[in-house]
Amino acid sequence: MLLGILLLLFAKTQVWAQCVIPQVRHYAATQQVNEGLLTSVTLQSNAADGNPATFSKLNRLVGGFGLGDVVQFLKFDNPVTPGALISGGTPVTVKLTLPSGLLSIIGGVEIQPFKNLHDVPITGWQADAVGSATGAAALLSLLNGVGDQEITVTPSADFQGVWVKLSGVAVGQSLGLYDAYIMKTASASFGCNTPVDVLSGSKPTGALLGIGVAVGTVLDPTYAIDANLNSYAEMKPIVSVNSMTYHTTVFGSPSQKGDTIKMTLQNSGAGLLDLALAESFSIQLYNGASPVGMPITYTQAQLNLLLLPLGSNRYQLPISPSSSAVYDRVEVRVTALVGANLLIDGLRIYDVTRILAKPVVNSNATATTTTICYGTATTLAVSNTQDCTTYKWYNASNNNLLYTGASYALSTTLGVGTHTYYVVASRDGCTETVTSETSTVVVNPLPAITPGTGSGCVGATSATLNYTGGTNGPTTYSIVWDPSATNFVNVTDAALPSATAGAIAIAVPAGATAGTYTGNLTVKNANPCTSNNIPISVTVNALPAPPVLSITN
Repeated sequence: MLLGILLLLFAKTQVWAQCVIPQVRHYAATQQVNEGLLTSVTLQSNAADGNPATFSKLNRLVGGFGLGDVVQFLKFDNPVTPGALISGGTPVTVKLTLPSGLLSIIGGVEIQPFKNLHDVPITGWQADAVGSATGAAALLSLLNGVGDQEITVTPSADFQGVWVKLSGVAVGQSLGLYDAYIMKTASASFGCNTPVDVLSGSKPTGALLGIGVAVGTVLDPTYAIDANLNSYAEMKPIVSVNSMTYHTTVFGSPSQKGDTIKMTLQNSGAGLLDLALAESFSIQLYNGASPVGMPITYTQAQLNLLLLPLGSNRYQLPISPSSSAVYDRVEVRVTALVGANLLIDGLRIYDVTRILAKPVVNSNATATTTTICYGTATTLAVSNTQDCTTYKWYNASNNNLLYTGASYALSTTLGVGTHTYYVVASRDGCTETVTSETSTVVVNPLPAITPGTGSGCVGATSATLNYTGGTNGPTTYSIVWDPSATNFVNVTDAALPSATAGAIAIAVPAGATAGTYTGNLTVKNANPCTSNNIPISVTVNALPAPPVLSITN
């Protein structure tokens, strides 16, 4: 008994562990800066406005052998306990945008968690460092390109925020600081499949990019996630042997297995996409900073099949990751290789959307029709169920909710006629839903007849069973005799003389004695539906006694 209880508890814990409440970003809400005569921070509030598309800019006009550092402090409000510090072990992500002179500043960037932020006369804002700073050695492996980057640090003790410092000796240094965020449990449902951010720029295909390397750009990167098919981000790669241009869409939460992605793409010029060099274009999925699977590539023939109609030269690119893939971002990569027209004109990204798996009912992805006979049990079931997803079944005629669950067992008393259903899938804690194709269930009526009582005489080899009241087109009949009807032979799907009224010839076994013999008759129509059992009886009548003759003289 104890073992059974423990196993049950463990099983429930496992199921719950699969479906945690989704988390959302919690941005640093306030900021302070320390700047001087030779340094500045422009658009300071952009780094604490909760908008990942805007950034402040840390500037150093000249180098000064350690002098002239510029610092921006980003401070969090505790989302659980206002006024308290953030618990140690909570990851903090900082989004930066890097200039083309990456190597000139790499030694002068410092990211440091802090607490006890306070203003000191003359020296300005100060704070106590929490743990070690993320400095040059770590950033060399993290900052692997030109453009937008996310860097995640995990303070070892309770903290209040994070500062970003720019220092060094180079002339004309600058660094863009978008924001800093931690993750918190969502207090209400939100758009889990809605993009929340983009990262774009160039990164190396081999060694770390250095000063003077030609790099591509991405214009208006957020237009790819603005839900407007008339606006677009535009990737402008430059021919280079060691860099790629990238555009990464970041979603609000990790996917569930079975989610898909849809992109709308177009050549920046008037022509079609030319991907004759397949390695020039690929898609890479990520879960955080970790790649998920290998890059996805396309042949020219595959792209030609994805061309949308109406002469727009746009492509709708479906991406179906492996059934086990879990990801929260998708990256478009273009490597500028000589010879592909795409690389001359550029690539437009109109839209990037992640979609819940559309429920497939009874393993049929299109509209389905199931035909049954009245009184027959049948079940509609979602064959591609996903974790952490709720399925609700509706009557399509009035949109009434009928049932919640992955499979819906229809009542055996479902009325004769046509019934249409659909199922809506919704991700737990998320606002998105997706609706299946409709499923139609046709319930055919059962045929029936009304038999009389058959009769015959001892010694006869047949008896007549008259019937009337045939309905719903019966065409054949079957008889199963009761065990007491010794030597009476069962009948299977014999032709019925008439669909409305007539007489059935019953074979009477030789030697049948006088008495009443019972069984069950069923009739079947062309649907084919079979009636309920209809009790029948055949009476074998005794022969009259022979006359007694008397002869008198």
